[in-house]
Order: sequence, then structure tokens, then C-alpha cells
Amino acid sequence: MLNIELKYNTDSLRSLSQLFTPTSFSKIVRKNNYSIIDSRLKKHIVNVKGFSRNELIKIIFKILEKQYKNEYIYKNALINKLLLGKYSLNTTTVINELKIKNSVADFVLLNGEIRIFEIKTELDNLQKLEKQIQDYKTFANKIFIVTNSKYINTLIKLYNDKNIGIIEYTDKKTLKEIKPAIEDNSNLNHEVLFKSLRKKEYLELVNDYFGYVPNIPNTLIFKECLKMIKTIDVNIFQKLVLKQLKKRKIKYPDLLKSKKTPYELKYLCYTLDFDYNEYLRLYEFLNKKI
Repeated sequence: MLNIELKYNTDSLRSLSQLFTPTSFSKIVRKNNYSIIDSRLKKHIVNVKGFSRNELIKIIFKILEKQYKNEYIYKNALINKLLLGKYSLNTTTVINELKIKNSVADFVLLNGEIRIFEIKTELDNLQKLEKQIQDYKTFANKIFIVTNSKYINTLIKLYNDKNIGIIEYTDKKTLKEIKPAIEDNSNLNHEVLFKSLRKKEYLELVNDYFGYVPNIPNTLIFKECLKMIKTIDVNIFQKLVLKQLKKRKIKYPDLLKSKKTPYELKYLCYTLDFDYNEYLRLYEFLNKKI
């Protein structure tokens, strides 16, 4: 059994939670730079010698689940339990941290509709929540707040008579729907939807719908395409945007689903969209002992 000296040390928990970031794992698989993770493991864990990094990461993840449920713990649960557990990588796409008006949506799930999951952990506050929800209404069909027991009663009072869904991430590591989300398309906005697309995506959308792309200078193309799409019924346009966004598929879905890819790192692997060799470097990193 590892001797982990961080049970009541918030600073240590916060520091270890930074292991689970795209920056850390991008350096590992793309630059063979293990220093950030190894230094933190050695700093906060006694007797790391002889244990694989995979073993240590699993232990740290369990500790964070119990004592420091940060945003990553929630996002990883959503990837595992919704995208990989309930839906299919063939029919469903997830976009992480999508800018919508003046807010950034934590987790956007796309299949037959657009659903946004806004995460409020016990480490967060609710100050910006209502503004975020108003922004998300311009883009999504359904909006869920994913939270813990600390905020459940408060959120039920705030949104009991509204279309917002509430999901509790429980101490048993399940996603429990407390209140369903009701579809609401009354606030969809052409410009917000359009700005979610990359240039290649909106040019393809315009060409598919109108049969041509304006032959004008690049400096004017965005403005002209936006003008054109505003003539489309906003509900139809949202479906066209959804179709484009769903094309953002990861390169190696089978490796993401593989048992070789730890449960604890599924969200990172999805977000970073590793190629085949990068997955191999990840496995090599995990299997090595310190």
C-alpha cells in the first residue's frame, strides 16, 4: 500500500489534480517530457519507487474522487458514462469547452440534438450560472447542470419551474438525473450558432444549402455567409450546424474504448485526440515504473 501524505492537505490535492490536464499529457505523448508528472508524483507520494505510473495515477484519481472532486472528475465521468456508456462514438460527438457568446460550455454533447452540460462542483460557486445558461439557450436544445449534493436543493429551487435539467454526480460515482431538461428552442440565435463553426465548416454548410459560396475576398466571406444564413429558419439552421459539428470525429475511437486506455484518462485522450503512435507512447509511459 502506498503511503500518500495528502489526506487533509488541500494544496497537495490541488497540485495533484493538475496532473489531469491536456497540457501535461500532451507533453508526455508529443514531447516525451515526463518531468511535470514525475516531479509531482515524487513530491506528494512517499515510496513511489517500484510502482508504475499507471498504478499511481489510478490511486491519485481515487483520492481526488473522494476528497477533491474538481471539474476533471466530472468531465471524465460524463465521457465514460454518457459518451462511452450510454451512446456511441459512431453517432455522438462531444466538444469540450465551446465558446458560446460570453460563456464557455464545459461539455457539449451532439447526436440528434445539442445538449450542454454545465458543471458546478463543490469547489465552484453559482455566481455566473444564470448568465451562462442564458448564453447557452442561444445554441442548445437542452441544458443540464451537473453538480453534487452541496447544490442540489439550491438548484431545484432556482430551476424547478424552468426547462433546465439537473444531474447529481453522486458519491457512488453515478450520474443521477434529479430533474429532466425540457427542449427549448425559443432563444436560438443565428450568429451564435454560426460562430461555433470553423471556416471550412461554414463554407461547406453554405455551399450545401445555397448551392454556391460567394466569390468575394476572404476578408468579406464571413460577413457575407452570415448574412446568407440569416435567411434560413433558425431551427433548420441549428440542425445544419449540428450536422457539421458532428463531423468532428476522433481519429482512433477503438483505442479510446480499449481497456489499455485507463478509465481515469478517457477524457484527456478524447480531448487531445491522440493518433496511433501517441496512444502507444501513452501506454509506454503508463507501464514504466518510476
